[in-house]
Amino acid sequence: MILEKLSWKSASGIGLVGNLWKPESNTKAIVVFIHGFGEHCLRYTPYFELFENEGIVFISYDQMGHGASKGKRGAISSYKHLLDDIQICLNKAKELFPELPLFVYGHSMGGNIVSNFLIYRKPEIAGSVITSPWLKLTKEKGFLFETIGSLLSVIIPNVTVPSDLHSSHISSINTEVEKYEKDPLNHGRISFRLFDQITKKGKLAIENSKEINVPTILFHGTDDMITSPLASAKFAKANTDYIKFKEWPKGFHELHNDFCRDDVVGEIIEWIKTKV
Repeated sequence: MILEKLSWKSASGIGLVGNLWKPESNTKAIVVFIHGFGEHCLRYTPYFELFENEGIVFISYDQMGHGASKGKRGAISSYKHLLDDIQICLNKAKELFPELPLFVYGHSMGGNIVSNFLIYRKPEIAGSVITSPWLKLTKEKGFLFETIGSLLSVIIPNVTVPSDLHSSHISSINTEVEKYEKDPLNHGRISFRLFDQITKKGKLAIENSKEINVPTILFHGTDDMITSPLASAKFAKANTDYIKFKEWPKGFHELHNDFCRDDVVGEIIEWIKTKV
């Protein structure tokens, strides 16, 4: 897999750092990938390499306030800009590979953003993949916390606090947890605005999933202690015409870094083949 560094301006005007993972030959599809909260896209290099023999290209970027991109850690300018940034990356993908079928793939917080992108932006793409989306937390913060957080998101939107994300919950494989903890580009801060917007947009996505008109596969582990598999099931049930949902028994939050990774990759590849 050839790894190429990219960079461009976000919708808010800050610099985003991106990457392109390209098989050496025989490319068949390109996937725009949107990572989750507190991480960055280079974490996915070993995962993307598993798609190389199938000719699948990946393009991604560190979202604002994440990884190597600019912006205060864990803060955003607006949720709208998160959606705009997907479109910018889609345009980049079309520019680089105009002949290839185009897919969007979002994980965790990225799954929240991709879900709303599908609902409200109606992209003309071949399909989408969503894994472990942050539509709701497995252990919700409660009405009082969310109400106070919503108020603070207006008064002090970019003040950040610890995210309370437990690294031991990302995977059942200890070495994957250790790699996450040692990665200097990961962070554990979240702003009041980001938490408030992701919480509200997750609920809206569940209420409006019937508006999705792009073929979509949605995977969630039953033992995810970070984001709710029950919320994903509800999201998918409202639109079975376009959303194919699968639960992975005993799977943790990062299915791509858990015991079922090879099976997850295999199913995604087979599904993409039906769309190209």
